[in-house]
Amino acid sequence: MDIRSRIARALGLACLALGLAGAALAQADLAVPKRGVNIVGYDPLWADPAKARFQSRHMQAIRDGGFDHVRLNLHAFAHMDDQGQLSAGWLKTLDELVEAGLKAGLQVILDEHNFNECAKEADLTACRVKLQAFWRQIAARYQKAPDAVVFEILNEPNGAADAVWNDMLAENLAIIRATNPTRRVVVGPKFWNSLDHLDSLRLPESDRRLIVTFHYYTPMEFTHQGASWTPQFQKLSGVTWGTAAEQQQLRADMDKVKAWADKHQRPILLGEFGALETAGMAQRVAWTGAVARAAEARGFGWSYWQFDSDFVLWDMKADGFVKPIHGVLVPEKATAAAPARATDPALDYLINTPRASAWSVYGDGQSSGQVPCAATGKVCLRVALAGGKPNPWDIGAVAPVQGGIAKGDKLQVIAWARLDSEDPKARAVVPMLLQIGAPPYTAVVSGAVTLTSKLEAVAIGGVATENFAAGTVNLALQLGQVGQPVVLSAPFVLKNYKPAAP
Repeated sequence: MDIRSRIARALGLACLALGLAGAALAQADLAVPKRGVNIVGYDPLWADPAKARFQSRHMQAIRDGGFDHVRLNLHAFAHMDDQGQLSAGWLKTLDELVEAGLKAGLQVILDEHNFNECAKEADLTACRVKLQAFWRQIAARYQKAPDAVVFEILNEPNGAADAVWNDMLAENLAIIRATNPTRRVVVGPKFWNSLDHLDSLRLPESDRRLIVTFHYYTPMEFTHQGASWTPQFQKLSGVTWGTAAEQQQLRADMDKVKAWADKHQRPILLGEFGALETAGMAQRVAWTGAVARAAEARGFGWSYWQFDSDFVLWDMKADGFVKPIHGVLVPEKATAAAPARATDPALDYLINTPRASAWSVYGDGQSSGQVPCAATGKVCLRVALAGGKPNPWDIGAVAPVQGGIAKGDKLQVIAWARLDSEDPKARAVVPMLLQIGAPPYTAVVSGAVTLTSKLEAVAIGGVATENFAAGTVNLALQLGQVGQPVVLSAPFVLKNYKPAAP
C-alpha cells in the first residue's frame, strides 16, 4: 500500500473516530476551530526527521491539554525543485504530521508560511508561481481528506504582496476549489493579517466555506520586547501591560473585528497571538489571558503562537506544558495555583499609556529620539534643545490621555526626567500640566517641576473642576525656555488612586 493510500485510509479512520462531533462539524454551515496552537514552523524535523523536537505523541498531548486544532506552519518553498515540485521526503513528513493530528482528534490547518519570500518586489513573481505550485500539489494530495483538514493560503501577506494580495488569494482559491469545493479555507487581510486592513479583503460572496483570520500582537513594544529579529524592539525590556487604557484598546480592537465579521457574515480565527518570554511570566499571563478571553467572548476561534521555539507553550526539556501559559489559555486544565497579581494595583487607575513612545515633541529648534535609561521600560525620550525660546510653550513634549475625566476626579501625574547634563548644579523649572488638546488649551491640572541632572520623579496633582471627554486631554511639559537636552521617561496619569494602607 503506497503512502497516499495509507494516509487516505488513516484519515478516513480518524474521521470515524471523531464520531458525532465529526458529523456535526461536516454538517454545520461552517465550523471554526476554537482553541489551538501553532506548531513545527521552525522545527529541525523538516530538514532531518531524526533531529525533530516535535514528536507524534505531542499531538495527543495537545488534544489532552484542551485544544481542538493545530496550525502547521509550512515553509515549503525551500523543499521545491526547479519545477516547483515538493520533495518526497518533505511530503512524507507532512503526511505523518497530518495523520498524527487526526488520530489525536485534532483539526489540522495547513498554513503556507512563506510570507517573507513574497514581500520583496524582486521576489514576488517567483513567489506567485511557487505558491500556486504548492496548492496544486497539496490540494490534490488531500482532496479526499476529512473536513478536519483545513487549508490556509498564505500567512501574513505584506510588503510587495499587499498591492496584489486579492489577486493572489483569488488565483490560489481557484486552484483549491477545483479539487476541494467544500474544504474550509483560511484567508486573511494584507499588511501582516492586520485587523486594520480587513476592509481591503475581497472575498467571493458565494464561497461560504472561508474562515477569515487576523493576527494580534498589540502592543508590539510589549509582546516583542527583546525580540532579536525586530531591530526596533530588540533592546527593549521591562515594558509592562495592563492599564485601563490598554485593556480598553484590546476591547476596541476586538470589537472592530466583530463589527466587520457581523457585517460580512464571516467567521473569524485569531490565527496568531503571543508574548515573548522577555515580557516576564506574570505579564505574559495577564496579556495572553486577556486576548484569549476577548476573542472567545466575540465568538472567535484562536491559535496560540506557538508550541515551542519561542513564545513557548511546551517546555521540551521538562517535557510538559508551561503551566502558567497553558492554564491561562485553557483555564479548565489549569493545575497550578492562581498566579500572583501581575501588575501594581496603581495601574488599575491609569488613564494613559505609560510608555516613553507616548510622548511627541513639537516646536522649532528641537529633535528627539529614544535612548536607554534606568526608568520604567528601560527606554526614555531624549529631547535635544539647541537654545532657549521666548515662551515656555514654544517647544513641548505632549502625551495623550485616553481616559475621561469627571468633575471632582483627583488626578496625579508622575514621570521621571532629567537634564542631559554633567553639571551637578544644573537646574531648570518647567511647567507641567494636563490640558485640553485643542484651543484654547484649557488647563485641567497644572504645576511646575524642577529638573536636575539626576533622573528623578517629577509630579503634579489636583482636582478636576469640570468634565472632560475621553481623548480630549493631553499631558504637556513646556520646554521652550530650558535651552539644553532633556530626558523623559514614560508618563503615568492616575485618576482617583488612593494607596492602600501599609
